[in-house]
Parts: sequence; C-alpha cells; structure tokens
Amino acid sequence: MADGRNTTTTSPTTPLWREIFRCFQIAIDPRKLLVAAAGIITMSAVWYLLSLLFYNLSTRPDRNADLYSNQRIQQELGDRTKPGTNEPYREEDLKRIGDERFQADLARWLVLEELAGPGGRLRTMPWYEFRGENPFSFLTRLLNSSPATWGGQIAQYTQTVLPVLLEPLAKLLLPVARLASPGVSPLTRLYLILVLVSSILIWAFFAGVITRIAAMQYTRKGPVSLKQAVLFVYRRYLGYAGGPLLPLGLIAFAVLGLIVYGLLGLIPLIGDVVIYGLGLPLILLAGIVMAFFAVGLIAYPLMFVTLSVEGDQSDALDAVSRSMNYLYQTPWRYMGYWAVALVYGAAVTFFVLFFVSLAVYLGKWAVSQAAAGLWSSRNPAYLFIYAPESFGWRELLTADSPYAIRLQEQTIEASQRVVFNYVPVNESTYKEAMASFYGYNTLGAGLVGLWLTAVFLLMVGFSYSFFWSASTIIYFLLRKVNDEAELDEIYEEEQEEPFATSKPQTPSGAAETIPLPVTTSSQPPAEAVSSTPTSATGPSFTGLAGGASVSSSSTAVESPPSTSVTTPPPTETTPMSSPPSNIESGTSGSVSGLHSTTSPSVATSSVPVNPATDGGTEASVPSSSAPPTAGGHPSGATPASPTDSDTPTHPAVTSPPTSGSMIVPPSGDHTPARDNGSTGATPPSSTSGREDKPAGEAQP
Repeated sequence: MADGRNTTTTSPTTPLWREIFRCFQIAIDPRKLLVAAAGIITMSAVWYLLSLLFYNLSTRPDRNADLYSNQRIQQELGDRTKPGTNEPYREEDLKRIGDERFQADLARWLVLEELAGPGGRLRTMPWYEFRGENPFSFLTRLLNSSPATWGGQIAQYTQTVLPVLLEPLAKLLLPVARLASPGVSPLTRLYLILVLVSSILIWAFFAGVITRIAAMQYTRKGPVSLKQAVLFVYRRYLGYAGGPLLPLGLIAFAVLGLIVYGLLGLIPLIGDVVIYGLGLPLILLAGIVMAFFAVGLIAYPLMFVTLSVEGDQSDALDAVSRSMNYLYQTPWRYMGYWAVALVYGAAVTFFVLFFVSLAVYLGKWAVSQAAAGLWSSRNPAYLFIYAPESFGWRELLTADSPYAIRLQEQTIEASQRVVFNYVPVNESTYKEAMASFYGYNTLGAGLVGLWLTAVFLLMVGFSYSFFWSASTIIYFLLRKVNDEAELDEIYEEEQEEPFATSKPQTPSGAAETIPLPVTTSSQPPAEAVSSTPTSATGPSFTGLAGGASVSSSSTAVESPPSTSVTTPPPTETTPMSSPPSNIESGTSGSVSGLHSTTSPSVATSSVPVNPATDGGTEASVPSSSAPPTAGGHPSGATPASPTDSDTPTHPAVTSPPTSGSMIVPPSGDHTPARDNGSTGATPPSSTSGREDKPAGEAQP
C-alpha cells in the first residue's frame, strides 16, 4: 500500500536529476554489497558450468574432414552444372566450395569459442576479468608524468571505468545481441539462451533484494532488514523473473512465427511471389514487434524496481508496461538520467576502487618493513601470488618482487583472438621462487588470497549496487514525471505484532469492568481506628442493584490492621481506588447492592478488569470480617455480593455487614449520601470529620 507523503524528500524547486546524487550513500550499504557479491559469484559459477559444457560439446572444424572433401561435395552436387553454364564442376570448383564451407563453420565456432572458450567473456571468473588499470597505479603514474599528457591518460582510463558501471546491463544484453547476429550455430544459440535465462533468474532475486532495500531507504520508509527484503522478493519471485522473460518470450514467439512463414517461402513461385513479394508487410510487422521489445530491454532494470516499489499492486505485466512506457514516453529524460548517473558513478566508483586498493596496498607495505630491515627473504610479497588479477591488484601487490607480473596481450591459438593476461615480469625468476615454496607458504598464500578475493568481490559489488540503486532512483523520477506520483510513495507490508495481547472476553451486552487495586485488612477497634481520606479526583460509579454505591478514587486507601470488631463502623466517606470505566446495574458486571452477611472467614473474590486501564488482569480482593471503614466499606474495598441475581456475570465480593450504604447519583450532585435506615438522611457537612452512628441494616 502507498504510505503518506514525505515532504522532506524533495522540494518543487529542486531539479529531479539532483536526486541521483543520493545513489552513493544508498549503494554503499554493506547489505547491498554482500547481496551484489553473492549475485556475482552465483552468476559467474553458472556461466562457467554452461560454458564448459557447451565448449566441450563443440569441436573446432577440421579442413581435412570428410565434410569438406571434394568427393563429399561432388556427391552432394550430383549431375548439376555450374549456374549460368552447362559446364560440370571441376576439382578447383569443389575445393573452393569446401573452403567456403569450412570458413563458414569456423566462423560460427569462433563465436562460441570467444564466449565459452578458455579466457572467454562468459567463462572468466570475476577476479580474473580485465577491468582496466588499478586506480592507485593510475594515479601514481599520472602524477609522475608530464601534466601535458594528463588529458589523454584520463580519457583513456575513463573508457575502461565506465563499462564497469554498465557491466550488469552489458552482461544481459550481450547474449541478446549475439543471438540476433548472423553466423551463429544452433548449438551456440542454445547456449546463449540458457545464459540469458539463467542471468535473469539469478538477478531477479539478488537485484530484487537490492532494489527493495534501496527503495525503502530512498523514500525514508523503514528501517527494512535484509531478512524482510529477502522474504519480500521470495513471495513475489515469479513476478520478478517474469518481467524480463515476458518481452523475450514475445520476441521468441515472433521468431518462431517467421520461421514457419519462411518454410512456406521455400516453395518455388509461391515463396517468391506470395510469401515474400505480397506478404512482405507481415514480415515487417513482426520485425517491428520484435524491435519494439528488443529496444525496450534497455529499460529492463526498471522491471525489477517496479515490483520492489509497487509490491502487490504490480505484477510482471505491469512491470513490463511501466518500464517500457517510461522509456518510450520520455526517452531523452531516461537517457539523461542515466548519463548523470554514469558520470557521477564513474567518480564515486573511482573513489571506492582507489580507497580499497590504497588500504590493501598500505597494509601490505607496512608489514613489509620488518622483513625489509631484518630478513629480506621473508618479504610477504609471496603471500599475494593468489590475489585477484582484476583491477591490477596482483600486479600492484607483487611489484618489485620475484613474483612481479605485468599485463600483456596474448593470442588464443584456437581462435587467434587477442586477450589481456598477466604474465611474470621475469619468468625464470618467478619459477625459481615458486619452486622454493613450502607447504605452509602455499597455505598462507591461499588464505591471503581468499581474504583478498572476498574484499575484491565487495569492491566490485559496489558497481552492481550502484547500478541497481541508480535504477531505483531513476524509476521514482520517471514515475513522478509520467504518472505524477510523489517520490515517497511505496508499498509497505503490514508488519505482524511480535507479541499479540488478547483482550478479555466480555459477555454480550455487558459493560467492561476494571480491577480495583484495593488493599483490605482487618480493622482495629473503632476507638483505635484512624483513617485519613484521600482526595477523590477520579470518576465515580454507581451500583443500582441493592441501592449500594461506591465512590472511586485513583488512589488506593490502606488502613491499619485490626484483630477484632467491637463497634459499628464510621459513616465517613472514603474514596476508593482505580476509576471504573462504566458500571451498570443488574448482570452487567457492575458492583451490586450490599446484603448483610455475617461470615467470620475471609473470602477472596476476583473482580473483573478493564484491559484498557489495568492491563487485562484480575485483582483478588480479600474480604475480612472486620468492620468497614468510612462509607461502610472496609478500607475502600469494592463490596459486591449480588445475591439478588441468579446469574451473576462476575464473581462477587463477600462482605461483612455494614451499617449503611451510600448512594452516589449517576449525574448531578456527586456528594455521597448516607443511609442509616431511612432514605431521608443527609450527609455530614464535612467529610474530614468522623461521626459515629448506630449501626443499621443495609437497605436492599
């Protein structure tokens, strides 16, 4: 559900694009970095397994294979002659056809080898991917060079940093682009489809968690825990995964339709004239549909954000509709927001990469000083031989040591394509140093490499976290422009109470009652009794059954104990404790009239309570045979002995005989009246004094 407005998010005069500058503080959240790192590892592992499987299923074409031999080609051609002539095919013609067939098959295989082969783009683990020069090394080299060359070096370095920010989008669109490329074998297309689907399924979860946390932080609605975000995405995972898969499915459906249509085009005359000639508009229409959804995939990050922001008010279809509408309705604004995000992201990413690289380098440099002065052969540079190669970490940490490496272009023998790899600066020295390793050297280097890899993944995860956080903010901005929605509107789940408090059951038609926190004790002889009435500031309640009434007070009255009863009780009015809510007569759960009883024993009764004031508990009120105090009630206790009713609603308090009862009218004059056997008695002028009256029977 959409929550209320948050006027502190932005002001009407603030340009919307300035909201993008909040990406850094949102993206740097450690929870998002952990989720992004987990997503990177999961995606890379799945891609590696798929690449290994499909690369081994395919073999490099061999020119000497029977498929390309002259005999095989001659058998396929039969008695046909060369087009336009009546001459038969010669040996050189057959050889040329075999060469063309081989080159076409080799080109298709090279596409798979480039993606899934050793060092392939989809097979390389993230800590081995080439992502440009290390920021610390770049800045050091820049400062040591002539200022006249700074512009060119900065421009060259920026070209390698910006793609890192777009890596999440590039890794999704790369399989799509290769699928539509000509010269791709059916096996490679199946491989690309599985890579694409696995990428969507993986990031539907991890990106969903990141965007949900980012959306709650951006709107300042929260806090939201990682567990809550995970459960939020888990319950709506089909919607997250179905968003990007829906346009891809429509594209695939159009492709299959055109394939069937193309089969009809193989028929001579009909295919030339009817299928392709007259039916070309149908082909163009299907092409427009495919192009519409293919271009719309540029806005695929907004599909995950839509579900994270709208929650149950959205689904996969709504996510596709919103994201593509925002793209096509405001394309320049969409690209402008991303341009600002990329420029700003390049700056903050450089800062994060530089800061982390500097921290690792300074730590290594500091611990190396002891070995440099005391035992040079124990230089800890050897512990960094398994450090991540990406971003030049291993090159930075092993510099000026026998384990130093450098970046070099290498050519893959199978495909003759050029890749960037790190090789030892001095190969013979490197091998000699590695040969002197003991087991504990290898174990220590492995542990150091494991820690550095974890830190590296968090650092790379920042680029993914920034990408999804920027997508979240851009969605809010586009929604405000297109749908005029406030920037703080977001779906929030109802949170269950950790400890539910149950309200006591009240009989139908009965008023709720509250416990009276009263204290009763045995009274001393009348001549030794001294009680001081407290100020009654709370409301009063009336028991209409039996003519008994009680004036309540917010303060309990405790009287001194006594051991015997020798005189009638005083008639002075003493306020009672704990104001009742609403006490009715009869069986409504109120205090009933008093009846004379003579019971020397002490009875304990439970007085029903009102949970709104006393926490939903019952107070056990001991009733003593001692004479009542002022007002005819012992120590301010609540006398209730509903003997007139056959079906009392609540247990009653068994009370000793009283000399009289006080009636408090429900409205008007609230001065308590004393009844000493006649209804015309008037109360004393002052409630502070005491006056002994002959004991009388309580009136029913």
